[in-house]
Amino acid sequence: MYEPLPSADHIGAYRFTGTLDRADYDACIADVEARLQRHGRIGIYCELDGFTGLTLPALGRDLEYAWRNFGQYHRFARVAVVTTPGFVAGMTQFASHFLPNTEVKVFAPDARVMAQNWVTDFDPEQDSADAD
Repeated sequence: MYEPLPSADHIGAYRFTGTLDRADYDACIADVEARLQRHGRIGIYCELDGFTGLTLPALGRDLEYAWRNFGQYHRFARVAVVTTPGFVAGMTQFASHFLPNTEVKVFAPDARVMAQNWVTDFDPEQDSADAD
């Protein structure tokens, strides 16, 4: 299930629990796209609380979205993933190597506030080539 969380306008903040289906994924993508229209760069904050995976239609949508936006990943300044150590944390760290202009960090569930503060602390209008 997808649940949007309160956040600054340049941050897409979401909680994912259970299994994410195509409707959940579409709602999340719509929110991300709206934020990208308003800001040059955005951050993503994800809490994975009891997240068990994606349905095949959601996975297909994820791959289609990733392919369609290839070359635009620099618009994601920071990604904070709050999860327990394990497979998802490891996959997040692995995936971060394919996002050279995006800072990605994994936080433990007891560090939610730290993750929220970190992901928010950047200039959403600064070009990624000028960042850092």
